[in-house]
Amino acid sequence: MKRFCLVMVLLAAGVAMAFAAGELKVNTLTVKESWPLSEDMKEYAAPEFEPGVSAMIDMPEGRSKLAVAVAKWIAKSLGVEGLDLNSADELAQAVVTKLKREQADVATEFTVTKEYENAKLVTFMISGYDMAAGAAHGMPYCYGATFRKSDGKEMSDHLIRKNARLNTLLWRGLKEHYGVKDTELRNILNVNMKTVTMPSTSPWVTKDGVVFQYGAYEIAPYAAGMPQVIIRPSALTPYLTTEGKALLKK
Repeated sequence: MKRFCLVMVLLAAGVAMAFAAGELKVNTLTVKESWPLSEDMKEYAAPEFEPGVSAMIDMPEGRSKLAVAVAKWIAKSLGVEGLDLNSADELAQAVVTKLKREQADVATEFTVTKEYENAKLVTFMISGYDMAAGAAHGMPYCYGATFRKSDGKEMSDHLIRKNARLNTLLWRGLKEHYGVKDTELRNILNVNMKTVTMPSTSPWVTKDGVVFQYGAYEIAPYAAGMPQVIIRPSALTPYLTTEGKALLKK
């Protein structure tokens, strides 16, 4: 009996080690840099306004298919695709250079985080806030991507069937997000249950389910924020692609 228990313990340890070996490791880098406001914008900006970038970036380690796929997605999302970026430092420097050149009078804050990982997939998320000199308010944003670990394929656009209509599920999720009933929700949003569609950004997977993230102004006024709907895979089963079902199957 003791020998059997020992074998079971060793097997369990082996499974745990196998998963740990398959984990996508990241290097986290904090970036903070500022630069002078242009002369043309000084009369429009508040006295304390300071252009620059403040960021925290999870950059995948190694050159595996998965690591390279995630790194390319991060670079493309931050507008520095096409460069051979092998580290978080190189990525950060490329972003700072781009912002200085193209958005010199903007203060940018963002994070790139490894949001979720299991044996089949890994999800990265980018969220941030851009504030232009002289603007009445800044613009927040949030989007993510889920990658299949077996081959590094970005799965966000391959989870839900193209003709799927998720109106009822999305409406129910929006009510939960705001904590209101139908009538109150109609007063908040610029859409109703019949006209609500999936967000312009692709969905991604977290431990709680599949995330549908709306942007500022997309279906609601700025003051109503960026509503987020999380739907459990079991509720989405009829609308999933074959690849989506395989990826989300426990």
